[in-house]
Amino acid sequence: MRITIKDVASDAGVSTATVSHVINNTKNVSLSVAQRVRESIARLHYYPNQMGGGLRSKKSYTVGLIIPTIANETFGRLADAIQCILFEQGFNLIVCNTYYDVEMEKRALDTMLMKQVDAVFAIPAEDRCPKLQEIAQHHCPIILLDRVLQDFETDVVAADNYRGERMAINYLIRMGHRHIGYIDRMLQQSHSAAQKQGYIDALGEHGIPYNEAYVVNATGHYYEAGTGAAQTLMHRCPDITAIACYYDLMAFGVIRGLLDLGFRVPEDVSVIGYDNMLVTEASYPRLTTVETPLQQIAETACGLLMRRLQENEDNKDHPLAEPAKEKILLEPRLVTRESVAKRSAPVKQTP
Repeated sequence: MRITIKDVASDAGVSTATVSHVINNTKNVSLSVAQRVRESIARLHYYPNQMGGGLRSKKSYTVGLIIPTIANETFGRLADAIQCILFEQGFNLIVCNTYYDVEMEKRALDTMLMKQVDAVFAIPAEDRCPKLQEIAQHHCPIILLDRVLQDFETDVVAADNYRGERMAINYLIRMGHRHIGYIDRMLQQSHSAAQKQGYIDALGEHGIPYNEAYVVNATGHYYEAGTGAAQTLMHRCPDITAIACYYDLMAFGVIRGLLDLGFRVPEDVSVIGYDNMLVTEASYPRLTTVETPLQQIAETACGLLMRRLQENEDNKDHPLAEPAKEKILLEPRLVTRESVAKRSAPVKQTP
């Protein structure tokens, strides 16, 4: 026998309208009542007919998420956080990997259009994405995560990557390092450009000239690219005492590359990463890094999304009255561990 919305309402001691509001997030319901309804739904194994509700409200209660790859722990944790939040709001999440491939990204976005998603979260493969602009023209909310696109004004929720990398370099300098190498991305994007500028500006604040020879672009996105980049850097500039990496996985590769060359970490060369992946706590030495506020990005982006969907509902008779787009930057955090050693002559701290 199929469980109905009336069965759920009876079990929870509420009206069928209240159950509908909880499922479809169409009206504020007290937290205690909403929790009671969700417990009844779970206990009775009730599966709402969202397609029917979607046809009546012209909503699919589905959100798309475009990411480069779920294999990247950072993207995976962000997707997980977003899905948990959306589920509590009565929405499903479709996740598509692009593997940094523009054509695959376009096909994934086409799939989302066919699925009639209500909105799209995106970490684009490159700094331009005409397909996202096309989707936005249909008054479908687009929220970029930790990226900014050229020639496209839309909502953005991101870590302040400039501040994060500047924080990392200032820490190395306070620990006495003045010959600091930098492992950059293979392909420049808005977030990596911000990080590199943070590296350059932090050096300048302490009177350390920027040396292009101290910067190496990784030849890939994974561990092995960091190993090769470290060896290229140390063969080119053996006076380097610290290396900053745009991404933790690169940092692990850098440590391996340094060890293969006979350098000790951190006694000879210090290493600092970026993102605070879970494994940084378990590595040896434990990796000093900058923590990207993934949970805060997910919560902020989902809150902004719900607001945009409500605005679309309120303005459905005036579709041209669009609100100003927002760019929200969230604060990263320095996590100090054991992969950075103090040199003999530390410098005065700069605020």
